[in-house]
Amino acid sequence: MSDPIKTTSMISALFSIMSGNDAKTPEDRLKVVEQRARFYKQMPGIIWPEDWDKLPLEEKERRIDGLDKIGLGKESNE
Repeated sequence: MSDPIKTTSMISALFSIMSGNDAKTPEDRLKVVEQRARFYKQMPGIIWPEDWDKLPLEEKERRIDGLDKIGLGKESNE
């Protein structure tokens, strides 16, 4: 049986790894995080924050990384 959140998390994490070495400037990092967000925005049942566009880049990255960890079963109690 397919697990859509796990699949989306794997794609997002893989995209992050593949793009990570090239994403050194804030503009490049923003492009990467926004592409990763697009993967999750297509998921039924995920409610996206209305203020997403106003969040700082670091917060966007933290949230997307968190979604990846949850989807891949790597949640932590940090």
